[in-house]
Amino acid sequence: MSTVPEVAAQVAGASPAQPRRAVIDRAWRALGPGVQVLSSDDGGPLSRTVKRILDPLVLRLRANPQYSTPVVSAEIAAEMYRLILAQRDQLCATASWFAVLKLARRKLRLTTGNAQELYFPICFELAVTKGEPVQGDSGTAETILRGIHGDRDRTAIEVLNRHVADDKVVGTLTRQLQASWRDVRPTAAITDPFLAGLSTVLGDAGGHNESAARQRVWTALVADATPYNLGARARAPIPDLPWSFIDIGLSAVLPLLPPPVHGGADTDRPLNRSVVDRVRATLRRALDRDELPDIPLLCAEEVDRACAPWGLLAEDIQAAMVAGVEIAVELAPLNEVATPRYRLAAQIQARLRKEAYVLHARRYLADGAALHPRQQQVTNELAAFARPYLSRLWARLHGRDVWQESCADVDDMRALLEGVARSVSLDHRQRIKAMLEVEAAR
Repeated sequence: MSTVPEVAAQVAGASPAQPRRAVIDRAWRALGPGVQVLSSDDGGPLSRTVKRILDPLVLRLRANPQYSTPVVSAEIAAEMYRLILAQRDQLCATASWFAVLKLARRKLRLTTGNAQELYFPICFELAVTKGEPVQGDSGTAETILRGIHGDRDRTAIEVLNRHVADDKVVGTLTRQLQASWRDVRPTAAITDPFLAGLSTVLGDAGGHNESAARQRVWTALVADATPYNLGARARAPIPDLPWSFIDIGLSAVLPLLPPPVHGGADTDRPLNRSVVDRVRATLRRALDRDELPDIPLLCAEEVDRACAPWGLLAEDIQAAMVAGVEIAVELAPLNEVATPRYRLAAQIQARLRKEAYVLHARRYLADGAALHPRQQQVTNELAAFARPYLSRLWARLHGRDVWQESCADVDDMRALLEGVARSVSLDHRQRIKAMLEVEAAR
């Protein structure tokens, strides 16, 4: 096997710019025997080996962002190469631990979760702290697996699946949903004062007095009936709303229909998702299942939530959703002349327009050039930015509603609205990055 100095010389003599994945693949193959269980059939690292071991634990991308670009310089490539080869012993021990854990998994008849996804990071940790596994020591592996699979959040999805497999349970939840849906009726209260108040909430605050005034306005808006009424109006035969739930991506149909308890059409529209899908999403996001109620109660609560306006129960959460919609419909990253009404929307818009991938998309559109399919997907989302933005905002607010985390603080609410835009932008960048890696590897 090559030594580290030889490796540096090999990489230094390579092309000035190299695809990141090619560097990782070359370094992995140079490790030699001992890591086959972490490798694909062609000898390169498994995608989960990269995702769960190399990127976070060997290259440590959060601390070393220079290693995360799709194409790296020869100098960076040499550093990455050395880092991976320097961990050869630990990676071989990781492979050994994974083989031991898989054997223990079969012995314990564990079937939940993907073994690679669950065990790869733990195997690397064991390799670093314990070295190679001791031959014949099955007790350590079994203890580790019981700790992993004993957590409630690891088995909650299966509990949910068993719960809703009972027709009586689904029937009870369906009757509850039908009754709760009928209970929601908008009042005749006007909405203009609420929307006018958002100008203060989503505007600038130059000092302490203005910040305090903004908080007072937000507190008043949270107590207003407008968010409830706007959400309830979407169920009317002819919804009287400032925006279309279809256009902004919250629903595929209007008037809004009750969501199914289980099954139904596969959709990415938040308000059309089944109750079970919403509970499943909660369980997947939950880091501490002990803070959630048992599955039957969680399902019953989600039925009530699904029937509430906006699919959200808390008043402050509903108000935050309306504020988010007002922000979302103002965002047009590809439109150079669009001027948002709200100062917060203008700030978000300015940051989005400075993104390199947004500038690139605008140039391509101006030139009429053909786009890569993945670029086209991102460009389509930029052209209708409200849809990905509100889909992500709804998911965040749904989580807060479940965990009873308040949006009563106006600064916290504003930070949430900004953070969602950054999250969507990051997702776009990651998709463009993946496209560039594939293209560079060809």
